[in-house]
Amino acid sequence: MKFFYKAFLVILASLFFACAHPGLIFEDGCAFFGFIALAPVFILVKKSSVRSAWFWGALYGMSSYGLLCYWLAAFNPFTIYIGMAAFALILALVFEAMSFVKSLFNKKSVYVMALLWCVYEYLKTKGFLGFSYGIMGYSLWKSTVLLQSSSFGGVWYESALCAGVSALIADCVLSFRVFLPRFSLVPVLKRFALPISVLAAAFSFSLVYGFIRLNVDEGAVKKINVVCVQNNTDSNKYGPDVYKRDVSNLVRLTDEALSAFPETDIVLWPETAVVPPIEYNFAEKKDEGRYQMVLSLMDYFSRNDVCFVLGNQRTLTTPENEGDYNAALVFDRRKTGFLPPEPEVYAKIHLVPFTEYFPFAGIFPRFYKLLLNGDSRLWSPGSEAKVFEFRNLTFSTPICFEDSFGNLCRTFVVNGAECLFSLSNDSWSQSRPCQKQHLSMSVFRCTENAVPAARSTASGVTCIIDGRGRIVSESPQFEENYVRGAIPVPLNRKSTLYTLIGDWIPAVEMILLFLAVLIRVFQKISVKIRLKPVERGAGNKVL
Repeated sequence: MKFFYKAFLVILASLFFACAHPGLIFEDGCAFFGFIALAPVFILVKKSSVRSAWFWGALYGMSSYGLLCYWLAAFNPFTIYIGMAAFALILALVFEAMSFVKSLFNKKSVYVMALLWCVYEYLKTKGFLGFSYGIMGYSLWKSTVLLQSSSFGGVWYESALCAGVSALIADCVLSFRVFLPRFSLVPVLKRFALPISVLAAAFSFSLVYGFIRLNVDEGAVKKINVVCVQNNTDSNKYGPDVYKRDVSNLVRLTDEALSAFPETDIVLWPETAVVPPIEYNFAEKKDEGRYQMVLSLMDYFSRNDVCFVLGNQRTLTTPENEGDYNAALVFDRRKTGFLPPEPEVYAKIHLVPFTEYFPFAGIFPRFYKLLLNGDSRLWSPGSEAKVFEFRNLTFSTPICFEDSFGNLCRTFVVNGAECLFSLSNDSWSQSRPCQKQHLSMSVFRCTENAVPAARSTASGVTCIIDGRGRIVSESPQFEENYVRGAIPVPLNRKSTLYTLIGDWIPAVEMILLFLAVLIRVFQKISVKIRLKPVERGAGNKVL
């Protein structure tokens, strides 16, 4: 019976986790489930032994991320299994860590578990394998008022709220049998007074702060007219004819937009909108068809007095700088040359592991060769968080899933970016939930730094977001279209606390967790030391 009860908790926790984020059940996700999703997790750990916790963690890791990221199978059927196996291992370790916390703190352990969970969410976004999908705070992306507190502490503030509420619910459920026979509110209120007070204060701050921030006048603004093109390309099709068709569609949609909105300042095309490397094909002239494509494109750019921002593979062959880069190119006829092409360039810094980047070729040469022979297109990582200047605007161009990493986008803003122009291509997923999950993270980058953003994607979600995380204009997914809007950029933008300090909340959480465990371990050791003489004395007396 206990086995089936725990299995039920795994199923419940996985369903809650999937419902909290955009998915098959709720198109935009549901914030309510974000607040309760971890309660079954904490109850499950409390009901499990140290020896079995890893098993239930592995099962939860597989099922929860299998439901959330099922669309990985569209890239490669093996990808979803690898992802599920990876999170099975990760969550097995997390559950064991929570089980250790349970043994230390006993009654109050669910709150320390919540703290540990918040630390885990932060750590899983770091390093080569960094992955931001599934962070509980992102479930609040549609809760505009609560969303504003991310300017105070990043998405980590919202995650702490979600974990805290789940911990309180779990504590109430676990204590139900203890308090039920007493039929008195006094012991109940006494037992939960502290967590309820802390959560009430945190929510009150979010609501008041959010309401004020949404209603404060930003002051004088400059408006930048932007067109974001969505050409609805198929990422699984390759070849000269496909590339030529894609460029033709981008030009046609851009002409429609410029004809309807001649006051446009900037035109955004998606990630790798133009696949053949523009600079390389012009310089080398090895392929006549691609060379002519580049000439035609440069002629088109030179005839329009707007700034073009587009994704393109950049191939460098000089001894000083050799490699292939997933890049954003910026062409502005008032600043850059066209023949030869002389764009300003940003090279993607945070590459997708295994499919775009594998830094251990020397250690695992056979695996590296396997990646090269497979579907992976391995790039060289960029090194500079580039900020572009366009007439009276500064902006940066996170590529692909880079706008899912708060600290990277913060670096762009710290370097001087007044706006973020995201170039992405999620069309390979063939999934609306995947594209909405990506959007839910992009929204936080705006509120965290109080900067607007425009997103140009191959198939969705192409949109414009203001500095408060509100979607101003949005294109339907999986259709040829464009989005146009005047982005208000404050002339005297004040830096948010998050922009100034960064990920300070996870740092505080890690310190608190470390100190709590250290103090508790020290207390337990001290108790054992004090009890040993008593035990020896009692034994002598009996003899």
